[in-house]
Amino acid sequence: MSWFSILPNSLIVLETWIVRLFILLGVLTIGPWAILIIYDLVLYIVRAATYEIPYIGGRARGRQRPRAPSLAERPSGRPRTFSLSGTIGSGGENEEHEGFKQRKSKLGLSEEAPDAVEDE
Repeated sequence: MSWFSILPNSLIVLETWIVRLFILLGVLTIGPWAILIIYDLVLYIVRAATYEIPYIGGRARGRQRPRAPSLAERPSGRPRTFSLSGTIGSGGENEEHEGFKQRKSKLGLSEEAPDAVEDE
């Protein structure tokens, strides 16, 4: 510590405890995330390895191979659609409202939306 310290020799003990405090805070911050990532990795390796074991593995039971979740496909198999066409406040409000009306009519909802809180 003495090579890197800018404090006088009388404050080395204080500096050492401050360094220990910051190391502890770093471990408390990073530790849970590191544990979760390691747990996730071990769980994936165990699931992938047990898939191949005869009689008890997933292949023997006729199950699908474990895969990571997909953002592009739902669990039902239908693809997800990502769009911003339904945002309010951007230009072309008539076209957007028509799109809302078409979606509401497909879902069987009424055409009138409940009004916001009115000012008195």
